[in-house]
Parts: sequence; C-alpha cells; structure tokens
Amino acid sequence: MTKIISDGPSSVISERETNNNRLRGFLLSPVVLIRLGSILFVILTFGHTSGYPWTTHQNLGERQLAASMRSVDFVFAGERSSYWNLYFGWGLYVAVLLLTLTIILWFLSDVAHLAPRRVGIMIGIISASCLAGAYLSFRFFYIPPFLLLSAVFVLLLTAAVRLMR
Repeated sequence: MTKIISDGPSSVISERETNNNRLRGFLLSPVVLIRLGSILFVILTFGHTSGYPWTTHQNLGERQLAASMRSVDFVFAGERSSYWNLYFGWGLYVAVLLLTLTIILWFLSDVAHLAPRRVGIMIGIISASCLAGAYLSFRFFYIPPFLLLSAVFVLLLTAAVRLMR
C-alpha cells in the first residue's frame, strides 16, 4: 500500500519515492562515500600483502633474481644494505602506509560534519593521490590495484565535492 503525501495542491509524492530519495541521499553522503573508500583501502592493503614476500620463486629466473638481490650490497648515505632489504622493506612499508590511510579515512568521515570544507580539502588531496596511484598501478603494476584506486578516486572526489558545497 502506497501512502500519498501532499505538500500543497500541485505536489504529490509517494512514500516509496520519499524512501528511495532518502536511501539515495544516504548512500551518496560524504560519510558513506569516505567509509566506502576506507573499506576499499583495506582490500587494497590485503591485496598488497597477499603478494608477500613480493616475489613468487616459481621459476629459475625469479629465484636467481631474488638471490642476486640478496647478495648485491650497496652503500647509500653511509649505510650498507642489499637490494633485497630495500625491496622487501619498501613492500612492508607500503602495507603500513595503506593501513594508515585506511584508518585516517575512517576517522575523517567521523569529523566531516564538524569542518566539512577542511575535511573536503583533505579528502580531495587523498583523492588526487589515488588518481596518481591508479595511473602508476596501470603503468607499472597490475589491473586490480588500478581498479581499486580508480574506484576510491571517484568515491573520494564525489565526497570532497559534496563537502565543499
């Protein structure tokens, strides 16, 4: 049964349409968009760490490459290290950064109503970094992170625009 709500002589809106508009408004709210972006970053973090130790060792060439990365040392800024340490450590650090960004986004969604323009600027900056990450993923890495970062870019850009209004 559809209840008819009248807001004057010329406007008649069904309860179903009103509920659909409320749901659409809720789903497009900056808080929901930012939290969806945060959830996608969790997925991106798990995807990144699922490649640990970021080499498969499935064939002889990969095993030889990993072995040479472990055996070749270099000195940078007075510190001795191997290419493997740099590669492996950077992979771990990227996982930490992704998880940190996940948490920051979640908390930013909580304060969006307190300072919408300032949060909108921060979300816009993070959105731009997602666009850069999407390009770099497409250019140098794989399609899944490209797709995830592209989706986060769109979600956060939409949230930033809505917050800046």
